Amino acid sequence: MVANGDDSPAATSRPRLTTSLFALSFLAISAVSLRLMRLEPTSEGAFAAYYAEVYARALPDGTPLETRYTGIWAVDWMLTGIVAAFLPGVAGADGGIRLQQSYLLLQFGTVIGLLAVEASRVKNRRGVLSFASTFAFFYQLLGGAVICPLWLVAYTLTSARKAYFLEGRDVPSSRAKALVPAIVLGYIIPTLAMYVPYADTATTQYVIAFWQFAPIVVNPLVFLFSALLPSSPPASPRMPAPGSESGDMKYLRRLYRVLFVTAALDHIATTGAILTSTSPQLGLCHVFLPSRERRMLGSGQAMHWVFQWDLYGIFGSVLVWCLHEVCDLRRLLGVGDVVAPVPALALVCAGAVALGPGAALAAMLYWREEKLALLDSRLEGWAKAA
Repeated sequence: MVANGDDSPAATSRPRLTTSLFALSFLAISAVSLRLMRLEPTSEGAFAAYYAEVYARALPDGTPLETRYTGIWAVDWMLTGIVAAFLPGVAGADGGIRLQQSYLLLQFGTVIGLLAVEASRVKNRRGVLSFASTFAFFYQLLGGAVICPLWLVAYTLTSARKAYFLEGRDVPSSRAKALVPAIVLGYIIPTLAMYVPYADTATTQYVIAFWQFAPIVVNPLVFLFSALLPSSPPASPRMPAPGSESGDMKYLRRLYRVLFVTAALDHIATTGAILTSTSPQLGLCHVFLPSRERRMLGSGQAMHWVFQWDLYGIFGSVLVWCLHEVCDLRRLLGVGDVVAPVPALALVCAGAVALGPGAALAAMLYWREEKLALLDSRLEGWAKAA
């Protein structure tokens, strides 16, 4: 949809100062995450045991690391290193490392949903936001806390265009319908499968290697399923009113509900495991609080440090983005239709503590989609009145 509403708030650009402040905040989070996850531990020798295992192609107990996955040497060498990094959290003896890593990956499903939805919007077609798989490739290599804030920078700069919100929030119904099966089959199920206890370490390593492609294939699966699933009849009216179940809104609401339930159940299970266990490994501090002392105790603890900061970098940047969206929607819809930034931020933080950051983000995305639909309906009205 393109509306001729030059006198509407959506026809104005976001203030440059606001755009710059948010973009710089995301860049700062990315830079700090890179330092904490990569540069500082490397310089202090925290990864020495990990590098020794990778080069020896064996774990400290003598268990061999698999070195052949695809038959392509460069890819197999890369996968050997990544599998060695994930292995302590998937099949290691420290239950706290396993609990934190699985928590991070299941909460992260909501972020994958955000990228998939934005990549599917008509107005983002062939733009930088449509390359969700490219961003996924790089955050699989460097970490979500390093790359996801860069995606948020791209979104912030893209959405600063004067015409961005005039172009509507449309997602083709075929693409919207494909989002849930693509994310469930492409990401959530492979993530759960990775933590199934297998009979031998070799099988576990192959499953970990297979999982590395899961975030990357979500977007191609959306394309595939959108072509295979039966098409829905055109929505009438073209712009569904907020609260209606017509058009793409039906499928987007379904996606956000699935992501919310998945993240909330994961958070409840993780919280229950911590509260009911007497093991020091499942203590809150051990599971979630990074420790410079512990990261020097071997490869498992060093990787635990990395995954802990990955969690905080990803969802710290997402929290800032939620504030960004509230400010944008207040500018576009008016202060009477959108809650103030500080209460909104407090609500998102409370939701993250109570139900998990992934669930809080899913709820925010659901609310945001409703407000964007409201904006589109107003733009449609202004266009008809013009």
